[in-house]
Amino acid sequence: MKKVGNDTMEEYSREEIEEIINQKKTYLEELEEKDQEYIKLLSDIALLQIELGKYKSSEENLVICLKYFKKHKDRIGEASVLGILGTLYFKKKEYDESINHYREAYEIYKELKQIDEAITCLKGIGSSYFKLNKLEKASEVFFDCCDLCSETDNIYNFLDCLGNLIRIYEHQEKWDIVYELYQKTLKTFQKMNDKRGIITSFFNLGIIKKRLKEFGDALNFFKQGTNAAIDSNYSELILKGLSYIGECHFNLGQQNKAKERFIEGIRLANKMGAENARIQLELLLKTMGLTEKEIKSELKKEKNK
Repeated sequence: MKKVGNDTMEEYSREEIEEIINQKKTYLEELEEKDQEYIKLLSDIALLQIELGKYKSSEENLVICLKYFKKHKDRIGEASVLGILGTLYFKKKEYDESINHYREAYEIYKELKQIDEAITCLKGIGSSYFKLNKLEKASEVFFDCCDLCSETDNIYNFLDCLGNLIRIYEHQEKWDIVYELYQKTLKTFQKMNDKRGIITSFFNLGIIKKRLKEFGDALNFFKQGTNAAIDSNYSELILKGLSYIGECHFNLGQQNKAKERFIEGIRLANKMGAENARIQLELLLKTMGLTEKEIKSELKKEKNK
């Protein structure tokens, strides 16, 4: 059987989770006292029940755990259960209840300086506000979360919060803010030396500039992203970059340069076996007025260079 512990349940089937629950219930019945070991097992069962959508049973078990921890003045245990209840209500789409429980947990974690757990709670609160379409409140929470992540050099959660902020401001079409947020993601990926993240950030910045019809700036970002992809030998990102660059040249009225990049892209697509990309690039060339015969001729020229 797979190991049970901190692993996510996504790799388990419903039947396997049911089996784990039954095993834990059997062991639970063998315990004579409702001590800490009993409560730990009950909490594990409640988490698994959330995975199966058995929210009522999970909630009942979590309430028992919460009472136990409050009675024994175990603040960490109390915060942990409150956080799980926040997750439960989020999954039930009871977002106000989710916020209340996450906030209670956050206050305890903040007081006890459990920073990673406090960050998780803030992310839960922000996501609940987003689901309620309270975007201003959601953004405030995610900005607070970013600040906390920056203070503790928690890079992955920082990027996650930035991603949520980008989603909010893209939804509101506030492209100037989205642009600044993508600049922050780029700097973070550069700090991490995450090549794929760097390339994607350059492309995202280019897409925003293209949307604003600032094609010169967009072209610069797309070139930086494509060059980084070439350095890292990421063929699929090189192909994407060539397409972006070609489109920018076209919008700038630089037809020959656009044609060259699209032809280069088709050659790479053929080499990769990327049929959909090849078809898309050929369509772009045809919108520029090239015939099928002319495209084949250009490909032959490119090959003979």
